[in-house]
Amino acid sequence: MTAPPPSSSKAIRGLAEIASAVARAGQPDELLAGIGAVVPVQAAWLALLDDRQRRYAEVASFGYDTRIRNYFGTAALLEQVELVGLTSSPVPQRARDSPVPLAELPVWGDYYFPAGFREGIAVGLFTPDRRHVGVLVMCTDDPDRPTDAERDLVAALAPQVAAAVDQVRSLAVLAQVVRNARAGAVLTRSGDAHPLPGLPGHPLLAPDSALPGVALHQAVSCGGSASFLWPACVGLEPDDRSGLLQVAVLGCATAPPSVVGVLVLSALPGGRSVLTRRELVVVGLLLEGWSDRRIAVGLGLPVGTVAETVARIVAKLDAPDRHAALLRTARRGWFIPPCPGRPRPD
Repeated sequence: MTAPPPSSSKAIRGLAEIASAVARAGQPDELLAGIGAVVPVQAAWLALLDDRQRRYAEVASFGYDTRIRNYFGTAALLEQVELVGLTSSPVPQRARDSPVPLAELPVWGDYYFPAGFREGIAVGLFTPDRRHVGVLVMCTDDPDRPTDAERDLVAALAPQVAAAVDQVRSLAVLAQVVRNARAGAVLTRSGDAHPLPGLPGHPLLAPDSALPGVALHQAVSCGGSASFLWPACVGLEPDDRSGLLQVAVLGCATAPPSVVGVLVLSALPGGRSVLTRRELVVVGLLLEGWSDRRIAVGLGLPVGTVAETVARIVAKLDAPDRHAALLRTARRGWFIPPCPGRPRPD
């Protein structure tokens, strides 16, 4: 590989700073935008290696249609990456540099060419100890791009890109400790939920959902990790014990500063809760410090009904008193917390 021309050194330094900052912030989509601003491409795809599934899992992308992105997530794509040597070498390859004729690579004949792409570049991503963690793939409709200088820019940035991917990988591995996980996301300190490779998304993790903000509040209150219950959908009856999901926030000490950890939704053990939905809501308010009177006003119930509800909770948990019952529900994650911003107790 030839050294980048002197005129490229400033661009390399600038992009390296962007890549390093993005790796710390845990937002790889911004990294792709930074690369695309200097290496003109029409599409880019950044992914981490999923060893268990023998495939790549998308971290960020732009420009590729759904058909191509779905194909990228198959074992067939990984086999072609291995075939051209990108899983064993950090040297970037353009299409015209490929050691395997493009006619023998289905990703080109069946996907890239029909989509109008005529050239591209791919680079395997490796940690300093030579561990392969992912791949960066970019395509262009210009058969003369990327140039040699642009290829070398990609090579110079690859280590920082690998660092960003490896941090996402550590979060994805952390999520695997949750049994029967249904969905997951990376939870940031601003209350946003970003996609987590290896787990699907969920409407409860969407930008307009209250759950990420609730999860952030619980995690901060509990020192970084938390567990609680949340309705899988709205409109359930107050005493409906089904339709609930277990929510877990797993803190990660090695995550970027802007990231709290992973937010994982899983099926409720046993399929049903010991407590009714109304009881779970009351417990959540009690754990936040609400008085019986404030709960009664907030839920539109007589104060006596709240007291009766608490008595049932204590009996169901076979606890000696209210305080012991609250400790047990908090430890087991048997409560539905209120949304942040609700009035604090008087």
